[in-house]
Amino acid sequence: MTLLGTAGGPGGHVRRSGIASLVTAGGRRLLVDAGDGVVRQLAHAGHSVNDIDEVFLTHVHDDHTAGLPALLTFRHTMRGGPLTLIGPPGTRALCDGILAYLQANTVIRGREGRLPDPATLFTTHEVDPGVIDAGAGLTVVAAENTHYTLTAFDGAQRSYAFRFEASGRSIVFTGDTGPSTAVEELARGADILVCEMVTDVDIASAPPPVRAHMRAEHLSPTQVGRLAARAAVRTVVLSHYTDAGPNELAAIAAEFDGTVIAGEDLMHL
Repeated sequence: MTLLGTAGGPGGHVRRSGIASLVTAGGRRLLVDAGDGVVRQLAHAGHSVNDIDEVFLTHVHDDHTAGLPALLTFRHTMRGGPLTLIGPPGTRALCDGILAYLQANTVIRGREGRLPDPATLFTTHEVDPGVIDAGAGLTVVAAENTHYTLTAFDGAQRSYAFRFEASGRSIVFTGDTGPSTAVEELARGADILVCEMVTDVDIASAPPPVRAHMRAEHLSPTQVGRLAARAAVRTVVLSHYTDAGPNELAAIAAEFDGTVIAGEDLMHL
């Protein structure tokens, strides 16, 4: 697994690209979320846009999807093969918008050499929580987390955590979430828990109307430690944060005695 980007929230960061991770499992390369800068980060990691076999979206907030139009349009221009996008309800509407965005480039680039219909570029699967049909050698399980507890979407939008298992190894991505028994159960005994975290500094830097969401629908350092301890994971890798200083790491360690790694862009685990 490679952490391509570890910055949560909208806006640019000096040291971090938007949320995205690359998982190699079952002989395939899986992109988990596609935040801003994902194409550049793939290049840094030695991969092209045509190397990705599937994209898994935890939810469709812009900090997790802003790089997806670039990934898809460059793959289209480079004549990449069909791509499968898997995510919660809301994924299809997002992809329909990206298809509309691709039309202008298709017309212009088509004069340079015919491009296929962008509608043939990717297939979208909106999935329910549970086991996802991922093919031989790979098991993928989704669980609905608590990232949307303050807002009722009537099922039109949902937010997921994912667990990937292959070759005796398990990696769980919390996605964006507040405290969640469903995520705790999903992460039970995982080798690696890639866990979102927001700090007091992150909350203070957010616009005032967003701060209630930050407190209720994300994890504080203490809550990260409690989740990891209750799930009995081996290693926690922090993501979706700006900085993890001694105070934050101490708060996690007070609840969890396993390994804690402050994730950085392009870190390979």
